[in-house]
Amino acid sequence: MHDRNVFWKGVCVKPAASLSIAWKTLAGGRNLGLLATVILVLLLVSLVSPQFLSVDNLLVVALQVSFVGIASLGMACLIISGNIDLSIGSQYALCAVAAAMLAKVVPSPLAWIAGVALGALLGLADALMVWRIRISPIIITLGTLTIFRGLALRLTNGFGVRGVPESFSVFGRARWLDVPMPVWMLLILAVLAHVVMHSTRQGRHLFAYGGNPQAAQAAGIDGKRMVLAIFTLNGALIGLCAVLAASRFGTAAPTFGVGFELDVIAAVILGGVAFTGGEGTVAGVLLAVVLLGVINSGLISVGVDPHYAQVVKGIALIVAVGLDQVTQEQQERHRKKLAMHERSQAA
Repeated sequence: MHDRNVFWKGVCVKPAASLSIAWKTLAGGRNLGLLATVILVLLLVSLVSPQFLSVDNLLVVALQVSFVGIASLGMACLIISGNIDLSIGSQYALCAVAAAMLAKVVPSPLAWIAGVALGALLGLADALMVWRIRISPIIITLGTLTIFRGLALRLTNGFGVRGVPESFSVFGRARWLDVPMPVWMLLILAVLAHVVMHSTRQGRHLFAYGGNPQAAQAAGIDGKRMVLAIFTLNGALIGLCAVLAASRFGTAAPTFGVGFELDVIAAVILGGVAFTGGEGTVAGVLLAVVLLGVINSGLISVGVDPHYAQVVKGIALIVAVGLDQVTQEQQERHRKKLAMHERSQAA
């Protein structure tokens, strides 16, 4: 992931203010486009399957997307910072089986906490290697993807965890106002993520570091601390997803989370988070998560082979990356025009 100059008040570099305003307008336009697409897909599916828009069915869709949504919040922070973690699917499996196995020997609340804590430790392990070895996080986390999945398989001998007490299922199956707990967790975490990313100094530092790490560190931002914190936070969110899933199902298997990282990355990139770092919004990510979930559930509801949902996700990811690349090229051309204009005026 290469460096790009971005503007954040009081943090780093100095592109023209007009460029920042233009980009904010573009980001808002993408979110409106995603919202319009979600509404359009809902209407199209409801024409073929009217029961799709029932409250019960929409709650099921919300429950299905909540796990990807929670993980997408952490992945969005990672990619905005100029990093990525391909091992989250394997972290998901390892945390789930570890929490389920612990629940058989310790009180269930301790097992839930341990699952989240294990996720944080796995994220921290990735962060330490990314920072210390100084090679692409893609390579590092591709290796830990295999390591964590292998550990999950070794712990369970390849089988699902059995004999999990009923008390372990309380967390994942809880409902408030008839809304499942995973959905509430997604909503609460999304609000917190939005506030932190867009209204705090730490959030401005995150965007500044992702846009240009060298300039950000020169401005006094501690890059090492940021990388360690973001990977650890991402791991904790994956651990939370794993605990919620294992608790809801009342069991866990080492096959949990296969392909999970692709679903999460597709949602994050489609939601407007630039793969090269430094740009993105929580609202865009949530809209993309909902869109992919509605498409997946809608295809099944109208009787289409569910495997086509994977095709749609792949197409959406390619289109999103393509749009991001076109946007960056347009920004670069605009930046060069501004620089040439300023130089001509100075002369």
